[in-house]
Amino acid sequence: MTARRWVYAAFIAVPLLFALAGPVLARGAPAGRLAPFGPSPWSPFGTDRLGRDVLAAALNGGQTFLTVGVLTVLGAYFAGFLIGVSAAAAPRRWLDDLLMRPVDVLLCIPALLLIMVAALRTQGSAVAIACAIGFALVAPIARFVRMAAAGIVHGPVMDALRMQGESRGYRYGRYAVRAMARPVAADVGVRFTAAVYFLASANFLGLGFDTTSTDWAVSVAANKDALMIAPWSVVLPGALIVLLAMGTNLLVDDLLSDPRTRAAAGARRRRPTAPAGTAHRARPRRSCRVGNHG
Repeated sequence: MTARRWVYAAFIAVPLLFALAGPVLARGAPAGRLAPFGPSPWSPFGTDRLGRDVLAAALNGGQTFLTVGVLTVLGAYFAGFLIGVSAAAAPRRWLDDLLMRPVDVLLCIPALLLIMVAALRTQGSAVAIACAIGFALVAPIARFVRMAAAGIVHGPVMDALRMQGESRGYRYGRYAVRAMARPVAADVGVRFTAAVYFLASANFLGLGFDTTSTDWAVSVAANKDALMIAPWSVVLPGALIVLLAMGTNLLVDDLLSDPRTRAAAGARRRRPTAPAGTAHRARPRRSCRVGNHG
């Protein structure tokens, strides 16, 4: 594992540690409320607008945020994957149109509009907002999966398997899974970042969890007016969201990059550089001999 991957993994490990081990680590925090935006005897980050320790609130606020984001992406990808693969493998064009035309319509609807409607209709239910985010992600996922699967389902390898008389469906499925694993896994990282963005936006706008929640996005929205006097109440939860989204994409992109591309980049790095002052040297002249035609 390269040093770059360790850095990317550390970006993800920090918010994961806050989310998974945070409630246990926060047990030693003061139980009562302190002065808002003042010092805290438990950590150097001070208190938030409700007098809670900022570090304790960040330790308690990541579990719900991360759980909702992961479950939303898994549910959206399950539905989008089924639609995309079914459309790519459809034996008739009208079946493909029947599956993908509603997806095209859904792509035209802004995701935040769906989230706002779900929040207003359900009085800000976190479950309804998570479902709205997943529903908004289904359309781009289905489009991507259909594009990735079309070249595989109708590709030369599948044609060769059919010509060889393969009748067992799992042979086709095994090849398709191997061929689609890399692009689909990379796309999962992108969709997770999108889910984090939509979830943070909803909570920032006050459409998600209760405004007194310790959720990271809610903490950023609730304490933003005190950014100049108590910066850690906004910077700490905001930095955890950024590290989670950025680290996930960077690590997935690096792990799933083309091995040939990585080998070429490594060869370029290992190639010795020419000494200074030799770049302008003329290339050796080619000798031209005139044949004797006598």
